Amino acid sequence: MGLQDSKLLVAGTINPNVSAQTASASNPPITGQDLTGVTAGTVTLSQYSIDLNPVAGTGIDIGEGAPLFLKWLITTAFTGATGLTIAVVTADNSGLSTNLTTLNSQAAPALTAGTFGYLPIPPQIASGGASGLGQEFIGATFTPTGGTVTAGKIVAEITNQVDDPKSFYKSGFTVA
Repeated sequence: MGLQDSKLLVAGTINPNVSAQTASASNPPITGQDLTGVTAGTVTLSQYSIDLNPVAGTGIDIGEGAPLFLKWLITTAFTGATGLTIAVVTADNSGLSTNLTTLNSQAAPALTAGTFGYLPIPPQIASGGASGLGQEFIGATFTPTGGTVTAGKIVAEITNQVDDPKSFYKSGFTVA
């Protein structure tokens, strides 16, 4: 079983009042981070970051030895831009603005709703900055190419489970 914790979400918002049984195209369980208006080449930080060292000096292992991934899913098709690069990053602060370091990145193979992918996270980030093993916060960045985004939303989370994220929706549900 994979990590199932809303605190591992770095982009997007979980609607706590929507279950798989009550979800619909107009009432999705997860709403993606909106990148509308972002110009080509502009790096956009994820809405949230995860503190890998919430108690100074102790460090935590969010995967307990399991390989970790940044799982991403386009929830609303991107228009205006011709490409999107997704990256998993670390930084020294929760706003991901101090000493931002890219751990891994990939270009989205398509910009259509339902496109998803995984970025492996190097194992050495398991402990936070105060323990001397890495930077304290982990998150994501999104960089469009080829034009200004006129529509587009994305969800991203840290997980140890590689699966099809579209399986979280009930049968017949369309990702919008």
